[in-house]
Amino acid sequence: MKRAIVLVALLACKGDKPREQAPAPAPASGSAPAIVVDAAPTVPTLCQLGATAVDKATCPTPEVRANLAKAKKSLDGIVQTVGQAAADPEQFQVMCAQLVLAIERDAKKAGCTLAISDVERKDMMAILDTWFARRTAVTQTGDAAADAVIARIAAVRDATCECKDATCLERVDKQLISIGTMPPSAPQAARDLGAKLLEDAARCANRVRTVTDPPP
Repeated sequence: MKRAIVLVALLACKGDKPREQAPAPAPASGSAPAIVVDAAPTVPTLCQLGATAVDKATCPTPEVRANLAKAKKSLDGIVQTVGQAAADPEQFQVMCAQLVLAIERDAKKAGCTLAISDVERKDMMAILDTWFARRTAVTQTGDAAADAVIARIAAVRDATCECKDATCLERVDKQLISIGTMPPSAPQAARDLGAKLLEDAARCANRVRTVTDPPP
């Protein structure tokens, strides 16, 4: 189960910062003050799905099942994190989906079968498909030198997102050195756009490594 545990550690580092809550509107003149009730945190249902699947999993020996139960602690940890912070629910759903898939792959190698239905798997993959399909639009910044770098970053991003296996990713990674650096005169908008395009590329690479073509 080592890969599943490592995966949750990596994903946790990518979690979005908690969103600030907007101040409550002031009550209208002459009316009773409004009572503001904090909204209940969104629990990552895919983590719950995975935890239930682990509980109902069939394994060849009690020892193997005990190892599988250790992986469940990672899912429980995500649920607790969401309960303690106003985190992006979509981000955590994606984290849960990737972790459940990683646990399932490790479980199969150990001879265990997780109780995940076809409908549940379809819903899980739909969430992942939406997340990994995100692409930042490429716009001109007005700085010719910066736009040239942006174009090269976008080309690498697009090539990365076309990859279906780790071998392809290795080839595309070699193109990173040809991108070059932003010129000192580059506007902040160009630097921000470049960073977002690289985030797109990293997200696509993450899909190949954890969903499309997981490591052996």
